[in-house]
Amino acid sequence: MLNPVLVSGEFRLKLRRVIPVEVDDQLLDLLSYMVLHEPTTLYKMSKNTKYAISTVYKKAKKMMHYGLIKPHLYHNKNDAYERVAYETTAIGLLLCLAYGCVDNEVVLSKLCHKWQMKSYCCQRLINLIHALPMLPKLDYRVIEEPRALMTLILNNADRLRSMLSNDVFREIINAATHYLVSRLFVNDLVIMKSSLLMGNENFVINLSPDGHVYVYMCRLCDKQCVATYLSLNNQCRLLHEIRNIKLTISV
Repeated sequence: MLNPVLVSGEFRLKLRRVIPVEVDDQLLDLLSYMVLHEPTTLYKMSKNTKYAISTVYKKAKKMMHYGLIKPHLYHNKNDAYERVAYETTAIGLLLCLAYGCVDNEVVLSKLCHKWQMKSYCCQRLINLIHALPMLPKLDYRVIEEPRALMTLILNNADRLRSMLSNDVFREIINAATHYLVSRLFVNDLVIMKSSLLMGNENFVINLSPDGHVYVYMCRLCDKQCVATYLSLNNQCRLLHEIRNIKLTISV
């Protein structure tokens, strides 16, 4: 059984500002049904709810317009025809969380699946979602692509530090870093714009063309640095690691 997760009313209001969709009871009812029974067809939604197929079609069209749901084709076992089924998107799940239309645990579990974060606990995911209203230039495409979202979080670490408690800030940065380290790295290197993102399970840094090193996270010593610029200290273990990586690259 999923552990209960508390979501405050203030948090829900902030999420609604991130996803400014005009909703009504019909839309929320149908979105709730889809969260619980996805993937599903419009016919099944009409059959198993109190709404006529015309109403379901109209609301589904609106949900697709706002990116709350998406269609996909599937083959019916009983005939040779392709059918269209619908499922929620990350945006749709966040809107559901914002209005509390389905149990928080169910929504967060599905969001973990869509964001490929099955190993993350609900509270860790809630912390990441807390960062969304604070991110500049956040569009729906970024929310649907977890790698882009985690990168945006790390690129705005200084902004988040000034707006969050230290504990929540560190948890968000560590969670985003863990995601990128576990999924993005190929041969320890990822190109990001004109800079270079380097790291492993012990540290993640961004090396800019002008030589500045921004430390997203470092666990190489007791300082446990998070979201800060590298100190040019010859005793710094991270500095030695960077030098070793640069020597490896040059070879």
